Amino acid sequence: MRNKRPWRRIGVALSAGGLAYVGGSYFAARRLANRLISPHGLTPAKAEREELIGELRRVASVVIDHRYAGNPRSPAALAVIFASPGEAQKRSTILFLHGKGGCSTEWRPDALRALGLGYNVLLPDLRGHSPSEGDFVTYGFLEKDDLARLMDSATERFGVDTSRLGIHACSAGCTVALEFAADRPGIAAVWLESPYADLKEMARHYLSVSTGVPRWLLSMTTRLAISRVAARIRRELHAVDPLASLARIDPVAAISRVRGRLYLVHGNRDWLVPPRFAARLEAALPAGAIVWKVEGAGHCHHDDEAEKVAKKEYVERWSRFFETNLPPVSNAT
Repeated sequence: MRNKRPWRRIGVALSAGGLAYVGGSYFAARRLANRLISPHGLTPAKAEREELIGELRRVASVVIDHRYAGNPRSPAALAVIFASPGEAQKRSTILFLHGKGGCSTEWRPDALRALGLGYNVLLPDLRGHSPSEGDFVTYGFLEKDDLARLMDSATERFGVDTSRLGIHACSAGCTVALEFAADRPGIAAVWLESPYADLKEMARHYLSVSTGVPRWLLSMTTRLAISRVAARIRRELHAVDPLASLARIDPVAAISRVRGRLYLVHGNRDWLVPPRFAARLEAALPAGAIVWKVEGAGHCHHDDEAEKVAKKEYVERWSRFFETNLPPVSNAT
């Protein structure tokens, strides 16, 4: 009769390893979960708000640092900078949406370029990102209503015509942009930079980058972490379905419902959101959309972003896209 002891030892070892993996994943998820919905990024955002406002005032006739009320399901006073060359009601407006851990001041060159072309600009700090209030981010679930309320406030306070709106978004801001723009009339042009198609895939990659742990070891940890943050959001919002707030976020489904023209930009050296993460978004793009893979460029708002690596071409493409699909000034009298 064969000796079964070696096989028993192997079975015991495998069982112990499996239990260790499950246990380790559980405790890692408890520790890491809140990183997924924290407004803090991998690197601190630069607090240069007053400098940005000062620079805008040198080129714009109107610059206002405004506060408005966000989604009442999670009340927060939210901050936005509005700037206009003047006669705001006659002009189209570009809304700039930063990523997780970002801020409005990252848009300085883009906002100045937009003003120079004759656009109004709206530069919000999304919920949780100082000086806006809020304890966590929801990748569009709450933010899309925050932005709808921003549009109402901008119309009432500044005379913004929300039927002539463009969006430029970076990273997680692209997910917010798609949730906001889906089925919304008046959005003529959307420029998405470093977007991703799958929130769960991006969550696992983000945890891997932030901890240095290989992605393949974080599969269970990520699932458990998402469940924990979904439960937290449910408690905060008094929601019935524990997954409702995050399960509804689907960039691929949203992009197919955007009515305006789309431009997708990705650096081929983007390590934070690798280009393959956008493949399903590219496949879902409607006719007329443009994809630009920028050689040698990294993640938006990083030192090697496309805007710096291919500056002249970037400015030409950006300006042509918005001016073609969203003329800066209305011809209506």
